[in-house]
Amino acid sequence: MKFLNAARDKISIPLLISALMVAVVMIVGNHLMLDQIHEEAVRQANRQQENSMMAFWEQMNRRGRNFHIEGGRMILGDYYVLNDANELPDKIFCITGSRATIFMGDTRIATNVLKEDGTRAIGTRLTGPAYDAIFKDGIRYRGEANILGAPYFTAYDPIRDLNGKVIGALFVGVKQSEYLARYDRINVKIGAVNGVLAAIFVLCVVILGLNRKRSENAIKRQLNFQQQLMDTIPSPIFSKDEQGRYNLCNKAFQSYVGLSSEQLLGHSVFDLWEPELARKYHEMDQKIIDAPGIQVYESQVGYADGSVRDVIFHKAAVRDDNGVARGLVGVILDITERKAVEQESRRLEAQKHHSRMIESLMVQLNHDLNTPLTPLFALMPLIRAKVSDPGVERMLEICQQCVNQIQGLAGKALDLVRISSSPPRLIPVSLCAAAESALGEMAPALAQRGVICCNAIPPELQVRGSAEQLTLLFKNLLSNAARYAAQNGKVIISAERKGAEVEVSVQDDGIGLDQEQLTRVFDEFYKADAARHDLNTQGLGLAICRRIVANHEGRLWATSPGAGSGTTMFFTLKQAGQQEPAGGPVQIQEESHQI
Repeated sequence: MKFLNAARDKISIPLLISALMVAVVMIVGNHLMLDQIHEEAVRQANRQQENSMMAFWEQMNRRGRNFHIEGGRMILGDYYVLNDANELPDKIFCITGSRATIFMGDTRIATNVLKEDGTRAIGTRLTGPAYDAIFKDGIRYRGEANILGAPYFTAYDPIRDLNGKVIGALFVGVKQSEYLARYDRINVKIGAVNGVLAAIFVLCVVILGLNRKRSENAIKRQLNFQQQLMDTIPSPIFSKDEQGRYNLCNKAFQSYVGLSSEQLLGHSVFDLWEPELARKYHEMDQKIIDAPGIQVYESQVGYADGSVRDVIFHKAAVRDDNGVARGLVGVILDITERKAVEQESRRLEAQKHHSRMIESLMVQLNHDLNTPLTPLFALMPLIRAKVSDPGVERMLEICQQCVNQIQGLAGKALDLVRISSSPPRLIPVSLCAAAESALGEMAPALAQRGVICCNAIPPELQVRGSAEQLTLLFKNLLSNAARYAAQNGKVIISAERKGAEVEVSVQDDGIGLDQEQLTRVFDEFYKADAARHDLNTQGLGLAICRRIVANHEGRLWATSPGAGSGTTMFFTLKQAGQQEPAGGPVQIQEESHQI
């Protein structure tokens, strides 16, 4: 009993409360994580049904496109009878894992949905919200439905005859209990792990609480020992009691004031310094006594050798266990030489362009980001190859996209800083060659979506510019076009002489833009709504384009007839050999889908 009472005295109630709060946070956090996993599983199930329905329609279209009913049978095309054509639902099950049904009217005529006795549910009827959507509203149905007493994730599409009349329906779905079985197992495991971790955490806190007092005493002894070591530091160190009298000083402090320890100890600043300086020291001391924290301030002091030095005072109050100030300690740092160096450094630093500092920061950041990303790029494919769970594989895919996003963002930001650091040297450059160089680097990205790119720039056309920056300009515009051009679409690069300028265009046949999007396209990190959550874009590509065109004293803008009608990016450059016109503001119009 005596031991238990002593243990209770040692355990800190706030510490235990903190432990319980952390345990609750762990439980809530795991619960939220499980909810997210469940939501992701439901989304995966709904996506599976969409894919299954597409596969079902593909199988149907291979056999014909005209649905009609003759003699109480549903016929597809000229002769294919769908009644009892169970091979179609069975094939969908083999391909996608989803159950499938063909309805004539609201009656199942071909299905692999089974009754309780294991036979096919031929002749049973469609009921519930799916029936209302198909046969009352004439629209498709997506969502959960109860089929023969079991909840399913479902997708229903109406079947129409040549006159548009709904004469039946196609169904695909999967039992919720089967699809979520893996999630339920994860739920049980995480719950068990959560309980064990919470118990271990609370146990550790209890053990730490029992040893808290002993640790505090050890820390106090260590601090006292460290305080003694400070006397060996070459910087002047001193301490005062609560009446402001010196009670400790080191040899460096004695050399600073030119007094021995016997002359210093037991005396206040008013005993040693002239009134005005003593009053200033006393006021600063009183501030640190009245308020917690460390007091740091600069001053000029006269050393005993007659020199005037710039110093920094570091002071802190010494408090007892009840927080009552019992004196203060202070350190004096001689910064005379450092201030001289700092002044010279500031003078030199003022001559440097601000963007140089940003570039240095971004180079280091890019390097530091790529260092941890390199093993991730190597390990993520290996991990994905060993995972068979679709949910986990999807989460790994998201992680891979996030890694790609971080690397892309760092690279794009570095490009933006580098091209902004200083104006490039403009020399005659072959515009066609710059576009071809960019095309060579972007060829894999264009080919991935089947996009054909035509370079219609005349080979002899030369502009005043930086070959490196113009190649980067075309790369970003082509990357943008490759991402948003139509699948198997076409991108056209062309250029036209207009007076002393060359007007260049990059045209795609993709998603197009509305007027509101055109006003913001070249803003840093702006993306159109459809791309806001695209982890493969950084939202800096067109901002880089804007900076490059500005470096070349040109104009940049975008046009689009509207959504689905493609987009054309325009920019102007100076022709080689042409004299520069009077300077004016660079006008940049904007668009929304960024790289």
